[in-house]
Amino acid sequence: MLLAAKDSEAQVSALLVRWCDALLRLQIDAPDDARLDGGIRCPACENVHGRCHEAVYPLMCAARLTGNNAYLTAAKRLFRWGENMRCADGGFRNDFSSDWKGVTVFAAISLHDALYFHGDLLTAAEKATWEERLFAMGDWLAQNLTKEKPTYLNYYAANACAMALLGAYFARDAYRSLARRLASHCLRHVSENGLIYGEGRPNDARSPKGCAAIDVGGYNPEETLPCLWRYATAAEDEETKERLVSLWHAQLCWMLPDGAWDDSVGTRSFKWTYWGSRTADGCQAALFDLGRADPVFAEAAWRNFELYRRCTEDGLLYGGPDYARNGEPPCVHHTFCHAKTLAAALDGGLPDFTRVPLPADLGDPIRYYSELDVYRFARGDWRMDVSGYDFTYPGASHATGGSVSLLWHKAAGPLLAVGMVDYALREPHNQQLPAHPETHRCACPRVEAIVGGRQYGQHYCKTARLSAKLLPIGPSVRAETHLCDAQGNPLPGGDCTLDYLLTDDSLTVTGQVAASLADSACFVLPLIGDRAAAKVLRGKLKGQPFPMFNLSPGFSGKEYRIAPDKSGRFSVRITVTK
Repeated sequence: MLLAAKDSEAQVSALLVRWCDALLRLQIDAPDDARLDGGIRCPACENVHGRCHEAVYPLMCAARLTGNNAYLTAAKRLFRWGENMRCADGGFRNDFSSDWKGVTVFAAISLHDALYFHGDLLTAAEKATWEERLFAMGDWLAQNLTKEKPTYLNYYAANACAMALLGAYFARDAYRSLARRLASHCLRHVSENGLIYGEGRPNDARSPKGCAAIDVGGYNPEETLPCLWRYATAAEDEETKERLVSLWHAQLCWMLPDGAWDDSVGTRSFKWTYWGSRTADGCQAALFDLGRADPVFAEAAWRNFELYRRCTEDGLLYGGPDYARNGEPPCVHHTFCHAKTLAAALDGGLPDFTRVPLPADLGDPIRYYSELDVYRFARGDWRMDVSGYDFTYPGASHATGGSVSLLWHKAAGPLLAVGMVDYALREPHNQQLPAHPETHRCACPRVEAIVGGRQYGQHYCKTARLSAKLLPIGPSVRAETHLCDAQGNPLPGGDCTLDYLLTDDSLTVTGQVAASLADSACFVLPLIGDRAAAKVLRGKLKGQPFPMFNLSPGFSGKEYRIAPDKSGRFSVRITVTK
């Protein structure tokens, strides 16, 4: 089936305008308070996020699309509010209470796009004022966001993009030269299976298992690769574009059939929102552009866009599919960031494309990613990840120890999806607290035990050994692991094995702990969705399933607790109800 550009553009435009209407509704009118007037109030955080002035670009795009000056007026007011974040050196702070200025790069790209595509909507004096700010940003970025300054790789990619764009806009060869050097630096960070790494410090660090710092379903597809593609296009760097096409193909293997980015094992999965990452910009502009040559990229852009629509309520993009029905307010950060990629896609023009399968629609029966120590499985309608990933991101925790970090079914969607194992405000300005902490539970399936008043779990073990094989009835994987505390300290006598068998109609989990732990251990199974069912084959269900929700990636469900038998053995089968 052909999806015509005029049809997709109409739908993308409609969502962008819907989001911008919500931003207008949240714009603060406080003429006597410059710290508030013109800013965007966040319904979840009850404050004004320092990066909200980046919405000047999508608001200008909405003004162009509709001819409604209300969006233009809102953009001008938001530009003025941005002075609150501006520092004397030309950089911009992340928030009122943050001194991090690396986000200047995202503000510069947004301001450039507002001027480049829609600057004619401003008066000559207004345009000159906006360009003065952009020029100061460019000088700050050229001096402060270089590969000699340690930060995460997505910032180097973003500055490669910014320097290429500003280099062309202001005719600055020094900017263009820096852009090339930064892009080259980023492309030296490609893993064994073609994944960009560097979302850790130092960028090239490796874990004891040899794993790399990869935010595989978050910053990689939503920030780093889109920025590098934009750089290569602006710089007319054909060699880099050719290299990026292959990297994007590798990345598409991590998009689920429903358009979600699988970040269940990413270093920054604490910001996983199922459709992407909380504060990144999104993938649509890059993927639609790539889709001119290969429809699989446009297909990926479209499916991810449809997930945006599914997660939009009252004009705002919620942080996960079940936020609204669980009474969780939306953080406006998602909306004003991802509105930028929709605006850029529209300004770049969407292609006609033929609907085609994604890699995940087909799926490899077994695929191993050594740089993540993760096995990925496909059997019939099922998709599953099992994680032994031991790279540690400071202050955050992702699924490891032989845990199933993702279980997905074609008819039911995700049944297991793990973001941050122990939810905490790793980035207080960029996360939200649960509205109902009494039902906010860890979403990771795990063997756990309370010994001496201390909690131990196999999902904390960073030394687990995974092995897999393909049987006639489906793929099987074994995890030889250990019960550990949250700091990774092992419980004496806490050896544990987990065996998973994925068949056409179910996932069977069989586990074994020492008989001495039979009374204190249990298997915790937090199944999400309305169609997931669990049947205990060995052991005993403890009590009734408990209602649960987790902010990352934003699903609700029920928590089952299964006690092993006297020998320390348990088994449970997971199916999808009709």
